[in-house]
Amino acid sequence: MLSKKNPTLDAFIIAIFLSALDIGVLAPALTVIALDLEIPIRAVFWVIALHLAVFVLALPLMEAWGAKAGKRGWFLASLLVYAAASLIAGDSKGLLTLIIGRVVQAMAAGGIVPILSEELGRMLKWQSRKWRWTVQGILAALLILTPFLSSTLTWYLNWRWLFWINIPAVLVVFVISFRFRSTGRLRTPTHHIHGVMYFGVILLSMMMAIAQFNPSKGWAALVDPSFLPFAILSLGLGVLMMMVENVSDRPFFSMQLFTDRRLMLLHGVMVLSGITWSAIVLVPGWMAEVYQHPTGTGGIFLTVVACSAWLALPLAQRVSLHWGYRGVLIIGFFALASSYFTLAFALEPVVLTSILVVLGFGMSFTLIAPVHELVFEVISYRQMKKGVMAIGMFRAAGTALGLIAMGLSFFAATPMITASTTMDVVGIPQLWKHSYQMGMLIAGSSAVLGFILALWLPVPQKELVKEKNG
Repeated sequence: MLSKKNPTLDAFIIAIFLSALDIGVLAPALTVIALDLEIPIRAVFWVIALHLAVFVLALPLMEAWGAKAGKRGWFLASLLVYAAASLIAGDSKGLLTLIIGRVVQAMAAGGIVPILSEELGRMLKWQSRKWRWTVQGILAALLILTPFLSSTLTWYLNWRWLFWINIPAVLVVFVISFRFRSTGRLRTPTHHIHGVMYFGVILLSMMMAIAQFNPSKGWAALVDPSFLPFAILSLGLGVLMMMVENVSDRPFFSMQLFTDRRLMLLHGVMVLSGITWSAIVLVPGWMAEVYQHPTGTGGIFLTVVACSAWLALPLAQRVSLHWGYRGVLIIGFFALASSYFTLAFALEPVVLTSILVVLGFGMSFTLIAPVHELVFEVISYRQMKKGVMAIGMFRAAGTALGLIAMGLSFFAATPMITASTTMDVVGIPQLWKHSYQMGMLIAGSSAVLGFILALWLPVPQKELVKEKNG
C-alpha cells in the first residue's frame, strides 16, 4: 500500500510496476519491430533496456530537479513531454528515432512518478479497505492482461499503437491530476546527484561494452578495440564514483556499499536477479515458435507468467516470515534456474507451458524477498531510504545489462533481416531458434550463480534470535 511518509520509496514501488508493465507491452512485439524496421534483433533489445536504465536513474534525478519547481507545473510538463515522446516512438522509421523517443519517455516518466505516487498515497489514505483491494485488483488485472492485449493490438492494428495508446492514458492521468493539491513543491532530496550520474554513465558504458562484445572471437574479444575502451571506462568511473561519494557531505551511495562484504554480496545478488528477469522478453517469441504461432502473438504466454507471479506473492510473503530474505531468494533462484534450463532444452509445448508457471513463481519469490532487512542491519537510519533505492537501481541495472546480454545470443544469428534470410513457416528466421535457446541458458546460468551467492548471504538477525530462543 502507498505511504505518505516515504514518497520516494513508493515511487520506486510504482517504478517496478511500470517497468514490468513496459516489458509486458513491448516484449511480445520485439520480433515484429525488428522485422518491420529491418534492424538486427540484438539491437531491438535496446528499446527496453535503455528505457529501463534511464527510467530508474531519472527517478532520483528528476526528484532533485523537480524540487526546485512548482509541483503541478513540473507534473504537467512531464506529462506533455511523455505524450510527445510516445508520438515520436510510435512514428519512428528507424532504430535511432525509436531509441530517442524511448529515452525521452523514460526521463518524463521519472518526473511523473514521484508526484503521482505522493498524490495517490494521499488520496488512498482515507479510503476503505474494500476500495484499496479494488485498486489492487485493477492493477493485477492490468499487469496480467497487458502482454495478451499487446499481442492483440500488434496483430490487428500495428506495433506503433503500443506507443500511441499512451496518449489517451496521459489524458486520463491529466484529468485525475485535478484532484491533486495545486500548491507545494517536491521534498528536497537529502543527497547530491553526482553519485547517481556516475552510476548512470557506468551502467551505459557497461551496456555498450556488452553490446560490442563478439563471442565468436573467443578470448580475443576481451581486447577487441570495440569492447575494451568501454570496459576500462566502466572500471575507471567506478573508482571515481567511490572517491566522489567518499568525500561528499551528502552521498547517495553509502560507503558501506563498497566496503561491507554483506552489502556487496547482496547487491551482486540483486544484479543477478535482474538478469534472470530480463530473459522473460524471450518467452513470447520462443513460445510462439514452439506452438507455430505467427510472430508477435506470444503475449498470452507472458500473461501466464505474470498471472503465476501475482498468485505466488502471498506464498512468498508467508515463506519470508519463516525463512527470511535468504530462504526466499534461494527458492526463487532455484525455480528460475529450473525453468530456464527446461525452456532451453524441452520441446514439448505442454511441458513448456507448464514450466511458465514455475518461472512466474520464481520471479515472484526473487521480487518479494525482504532484502531491505539486511540493509537496515548494516547502514544508519538516515541512509535507509537511499539504501533501498540503491537496491532498486542495482536490480534494474541487472535487468538492463541482462537484456543486452540476451542480445549476444543473437550476435551471429542474423545481422540483418533481408529477403535472402531463411525463414520458417511462421516468419521467424531459422537461426533465431538457437539464439533463443542460448538466451535461456544465459538466464539459467545467472540463476544458478544467484542461488550460490544467496547461500552465502548472512542469516537474518531475527532468524538467529529464533534459533537462540528455540
